[in-house]
Amino acid sequence: DQDSLKYGVEAAGRDLLKELPALTKGQVIISGMCVNTPVLCQVRQRLTAHGGETLDAPSLWQAHFQSHRLRERAAARAPVAGRRQAATVRGISIE
Repeated sequence: DQDSLKYGVEAAGRDLLKELPALTKGQVIISGMCVNTPVLCQVRQRLTAHGGETLDAPSLWQAHFQSHRLRERAAARAPVAGRRQAATVRGISIE
């Protein structure tokens, strides 16, 4: 439904909405936090039997970036290391 997409996908522009009626079977629009802009993709029919479990992609996504943010915040709080004095051997710098 084009109207629901218009309100559900913030980044859906007029050009994308004009293309919706022309989408063929298997074409999908991917949007959300994982992509910068909506992407038009072609999805093929499954070639193998379903045998895996469904992953909780949003939780995995948040967990990945949460640890990334934690490392960034820790690095931002870390004190700046002072420059070490050059080591010398018999008056010659070995740095």
